Amino acid sequence: MITLNSISHTYPGEAAPALRDLSLTLGEATVTALVGPNGSGKTTLMQILGGLLPPSSGNVSINGTKVSSNDLLGYSIMASSDRDFDNSSAAALVAYASLRQTWDQKLFDHYVQRFDFQLKGRKKLRKMSSGQAAILTGAVALASGAPITVLDEIQAPMDVPTRYAFYEELLTLAGDIMEGRRPWRTFLISSHMVSELENVAEDVVALKNGRLLAHESVDEFTSRICAITGNAADVERFLTDHSDIAVITSRALGSAREVIVDLRGRGVADHEIASHSLTASPCSFQDAFAYLIQENDQ
Repeated sequence: MITLNSISHTYPGEAAPALRDLSLTLGEATVTALVGPNGSGKTTLMQILGGLLPPSSGNVSINGTKVSSNDLLGYSIMASSDRDFDNSSAAALVAYASLRQTWDQKLFDHYVQRFDFQLKGRKKLRKMSSGQAAILTGAVALASGAPITVLDEIQAPMDVPTRYAFYEELLTLAGDIMEGRRPWRTFLISSHMVSELENVAEDVVALKNGRLLAHESVDEFTSRICAITGNAADVERFLTDHSDIAVITSRALGSAREVIVDLRGRGVADHEIASHSLTASPCSFQDAFAYLIQENDQ
């Protein structure tokens, strides 16, 4: 169990903090999606979990024990598409990663075969395409066995077939962990291609301006934001009876009306919506994310 306790971070020379008093616990879920608009603090959070950046205040604990950034360096691995290892050869990167006690050479050999890596010679990563460098770095992270594995937009440069194959390998690995065939690991994955994470992650953490907007299961996340549709008068009556429900947006459809609402913690059951002659449709993962950001802009 990984707990962030009141984490804040402000970069030197910046007035606004990148993270603001962030507290959350990454527990049972193996794969957690980290989503948020640009500048929301996603990379800052990942760098803190990866031990690459000490927070300005607050702390991280693992199973109830506070750990330092140096501790997290040994406990975590962070893979991103920033090409930090461009001056290293592919062979040197793999050799360095294999020094971890948790390194799984058999698993990495499987990735070599599936993704057709070329590891011989002294070819630098900077001479690889962005997609090739990303899949190599991502495969190293998966094979590392690191208990905290952070994937920061690593899939962004990959073409669609490679990206989906990478997700498949991540899900296979997560399934092995859930069924007890491998030691427990926590994966945190971020992406601007939000829709792709719906079938990859179990939990979602949503950030905006360095603050936590949501931390819940993907199912809860997609069901909390829904579209309620019906006769305009019936919709208005429903909203009057439930004045605590946040209306994110509304549009007229002839004599009908559709409202996008946030039902989190409101305890409104489907039969109650139906009793007002209305229909409710949950939003997609991507739409729920977009509407949640819009709600918090209001």
